[in-house]
Amino acid sequence: MRSPFIDRSPVSTANQNPPPERGPLGSSAWVILLGALVLCITVAEAVLLELGATFFTGGFNYPNLDTPAQIGGFFLASLTMDAFLVLAIWLVAIPIFRRFAYGPLSCFVFTAVLSLGLPAVADLLRYRLFAVLGRGVSLENLFELGGGSASVMATEVTLQLRGVVGFAILALAAIPLLAWGARRVAHRWPAVTEWVTPTPRLPFVAAACALAGLAGSIVFWLPGDSAERVRRGILAKPSGILLVDLIRFSSDVDRDGFGLLSRPADHAPFDASLHPFAVDRPSNQVDENGIAGDHPAGFAPIHEPPGPGGEVGELSRPLLVVFLESFRTDLLGARYEGQEITPFLNRLAREGAASQRAFANTPSTVPSRAQLFRGDIEWQRAGETWIDDFKDEGYTVAHFSGQDDSLNDSPSYLGTARADVFYDARDDIDLRTSRTANPMSLQVSWKTLGRRVKEFLANYDSEIPLFLYVNIVDTHFPYHHDEIDNLLGIDPIDRSDISRDRAEQIRSTYANTAANVDHAVEELVETWWERMGRDSAIVITADHSQSFYENGVLGHGQFLDESHTRVPLILWGLGGEWPEPVSLADVRSLVRENLSQTGESPARFVPDPDRWIFQYAYSLDGPRRIQLRGLDRSVAYTFAENESQLQGSFDDLREPGEDEAAFEKRMTDWLIRNWEAYQLRANDPARRD
Repeated sequence: MRSPFIDRSPVSTANQNPPPERGPLGSSAWVILLGALVLCITVAEAVLLELGATFFTGGFNYPNLDTPAQIGGFFLASLTMDAFLVLAIWLVAIPIFRRFAYGPLSCFVFTAVLSLGLPAVADLLRYRLFAVLGRGVSLENLFELGGGSASVMATEVTLQLRGVVGFAILALAAIPLLAWGARRVAHRWPAVTEWVTPTPRLPFVAAACALAGLAGSIVFWLPGDSAERVRRGILAKPSGILLVDLIRFSSDVDRDGFGLLSRPADHAPFDASLHPFAVDRPSNQVDENGIAGDHPAGFAPIHEPPGPGGEVGELSRPLLVVFLESFRTDLLGARYEGQEITPFLNRLAREGAASQRAFANTPSTVPSRAQLFRGDIEWQRAGETWIDDFKDEGYTVAHFSGQDDSLNDSPSYLGTARADVFYDARDDIDLRTSRTANPMSLQVSWKTLGRRVKEFLANYDSEIPLFLYVNIVDTHFPYHHDEIDNLLGIDPIDRSDISRDRAEQIRSTYANTAANVDHAVEELVETWWERMGRDSAIVITADHSQSFYENGVLGHGQFLDESHTRVPLILWGLGGEWPEPVSLADVRSLVRENLSQTGESPARFVPDPDRWIFQYAYSLDGPRRIQLRGLDRSVAYTFAENESQLQGSFDDLREPGEDEAAFEKRMTDWLIRNWEAYQLRANDPARRD
């Protein structure tokens, strides 16, 4: 059977002598091809940068290039890096095509198509992801949001990129056609084959590739704002990403995942036990992570987890906890074209108390939910949760969730195996409103969830104290499904149409779903009051907020500003003083302290100017950014850039005569030591089991 990849065209007899060598990079055709490919890739990616981020004209949530020098620097660096990428592809492709395509023309054609096709597919994939989720999304972030599961991440990415994947499949299917065309051309016009002969010599290709990579890497080490702006654009290109990864890998001598030239850089490149995210052991005269000095012994972080046991309160007072998915605090009291979006939640807030300064410790569902249950920053370990608090006091514990609560081994962190009643979306998988049953996506609507809770309460003995947890998830991306009622009279956006230029329609779709969730809470609470009585307590909060491109990102998990971390916290039937700012990790302790209050005097949120909460993204072991958030101020540190940022007023914390730089370092060191303390606790074997 004739292979479509092998060029069996007859050899021209016009010239029996082999074609002369025409240069280290082969014939003039190969040199022209290199230039054309590099120019095409650079121009196409510049267009995508402009379309996706107005990189050259406006800088929509992006540092645009606004001087001729910056624009020229970008194109010079881009051309150099794209030459590096094309030559790197040639190093792999040419030996393969020489062997399996034989004919010089087939080798030329397939090398050209592959050199253009690989970056084109990569660009289209990234552009589609950015168009839907925002430019801040990354594979690392999607991995964290997927609960640390590569399969979950892959499924979600595939769902978002079906059209692009289809294009790639069609491109692969065209390979036999290209092979046939190359054979026909070589047969009819032998001179074309001679023009592309000889192919480049690989040692010279390798040398040129290395030289281009070295020249292109200069942009990553140049100081100043202009260089930083150029870098932001370069790091959106496949060639820039490849070069950065190669730099990190090649400079990672001790193979601890960090190189001397990576970001953050490895401060001890020959010792695998020392790197930017190493656990800093206290007072051992070694600074394992290379920042803020050796961790001091006895350092007390700002948050301490509650101890085991302890009185919960009056056993006659049932507790309902409603946990909302991706719910923005600014929905409370807001209106859409004159209509209240959340009238019932507004009512509960008026009758009870609502915080304007409640925050998630990390803007991702799995850790936020575990931090709520555990009352602890370092959530990823087995141990007691508030399920045990209530069971130890004789309560029945019932857990109802509209999503899959098994993601990332959540049962061991939540203690749900010890609940008396457990329901999640897996129990009604045939009624799901999600497109797949993937653990990251699976959900059932508030209507299905509400029916299950009502069935449970209808048969429950109200004389037995009850702790009921209900997780309503409909406001999760893509913010609409077939069981959402059009309560606000909006035109819901289809999932396939979600993009940054339709942000207003996304917001209106989200607001309408939030109105449905408000109605779901109303039905739930009315059923709860009817069955359990009004001498009960209610806590309503959420796992994180939801950004609608405030940082150029749709979703959550990537930043620590209010659009990602601010959450509602509504208390009804509870008393006591609740300090602000308050985090999800504080709720378990505060509920235990205040459940005994009758609620005759509603709870009060009391601003505390000396109080701080700790936040991080993405993971505690290897965060992108950490932050201490105060009442109206914050201290943040970004690892890759080794940069700190203070926002708000700190006059009360400055020491006499302390200059700005010294004060910023002292506050940043305090932040870093808090993070180190949580790392130490999380990695303490005595606390893991």
